[in-house]
Amino acid sequence: MAEIAPFRGQRYNQKKIPDLAQVVIPPYDVISPEEQKVFHERNPYNFIRLELGLPASEDSAQDNPHTRAAAFIRQWVDQGIFIRNPHPSIYYTELDFKDGSGASRTRKGFICALRLEDFASGRVLPHEKTFRAIKDERLALMLACNANLSPIFALYPDSDEKILHVLASGRSADPAIHFTDFFGLTHRVWPVTHGPILEQVHNLMVDKPIFIADGHHRYETALSYRNVFREREGAVNPNASYEYVMVYLTDMDEPGLTILPTHRLLRNLGAWDPGQFIEKAKSCFDVQRFDPENGEGLGWKDVIGAGGRRKETTIGFCCRGARFIYVLTAKREAVSSLLASKKTPDLLKTLDVVILDQVLLRDILEVSEQFLANEHNIAFRHDFSEAFEEIKSGRYDAGFFINHTRIEQVREIASAGLIMPHKSTYFYPKVTSGLVINPLYPGEEIF
Repeated sequence: MAEIAPFRGQRYNQKKIPDLAQVVIPPYDVISPEEQKVFHERNPYNFIRLELGLPASEDSAQDNPHTRAAAFIRQWVDQGIFIRNPHPSIYYTELDFKDGSGASRTRKGFICALRLEDFASGRVLPHEKTFRAIKDERLALMLACNANLSPIFALYPDSDEKILHVLASGRSADPAIHFTDFFGLTHRVWPVTHGPILEQVHNLMVDKPIFIADGHHRYETALSYRNVFREREGAVNPNASYEYVMVYLTDMDEPGLTILPTHRLLRNLGAWDPGQFIEKAKSCFDVQRFDPENGEGLGWKDVIGAGGRRKETTIGFCCRGARFIYVLTAKREAVSSLLASKKTPDLLKTLDVVILDQVLLRDILEVSEQFLANEHNIAFRHDFSEAFEEIKSGRYDAGFFINHTRIEQVREIASAGLIMPHKSTYFYPKVTSGLVINPLYPGEEIF
């Protein structure tokens, strides 16, 4: 079962920080080095100082971005910059944004504490693989700060939205937090403290599986943090704060839930031959060539096929210095046979990102796992026009453009205990960091 709980969150004191747009940030893993510097310069209390502090040449085990983050938390609490909710709360949220087509949408959800479950229990379900180095770095930060700084983004099934309706009924007339950030996203947050409402939401969530959308590294880091404290305490206290992790939850059928495609841009390919790559790809794909300069293939749908509504897997490809875009449509039998030889589970065989990763990149382009795991070799973009311009500008050697992974695919694959390649999904908008913190004080219980 999914066991959620209210918690006494720590958040910015709006009497001292009236404009929260100056201090909140996106999740750490989507912040570029340039944005990291911008956030540091924007405000001395910007959340970047906690989540992604700048390194210094003189850093040591005693003084580094992690230890400085912990010091900032202590200072900001002492200065009244951070205040703690007096009552355990679940934080009902609404987020207004524009989707890829420019349409206005609202995503509803809530922030709460979730009891940590090992994946083997089947109650919390991942869908993407993680990297050890990232988890080690996040654990060092968590051990220094003793807090969940940003929530994990997770989903649950509730087709009639009963849970969100119940929680919304317990909110006050005016949100405690209401602002529009620098990305044009409008946030509204209500701490819900009414006991009967919280109990009803808790009971409604009991039989719900939890699907991790974003934050696989943070979830696994929280498991490691829990295990560290279990060992230190020499016993398991089921209500200890470290037995829980802060999550943002929304209904899988929520109309405001949006997944964007994640295109791959590659550099450092060396002396490769794009023409030879295309010829080799013809063994598994039907190939069409478009010329954008002559009005062909100007739009997203021309590149990957009807915006994801086609049954066939279609993947766009272009390379530096070339004027053409190629559309590669999978030959189902040839692709399935190749994936079967790799013992790929049936559920994954039709997933666009798996066909790109396993067939086009590894077999046809012949790049290695080590190459793809190196951030200097691969970049990810979600806007086709932006990605295409980066290829034309010469910043990358090749680009591969795919349809977004659908929410029903995430549900099926996670439910089957399977894992997609890294960066298979991009849920949009991301959950903002800095709205609320879950402090994990030693000896404190979650409720």
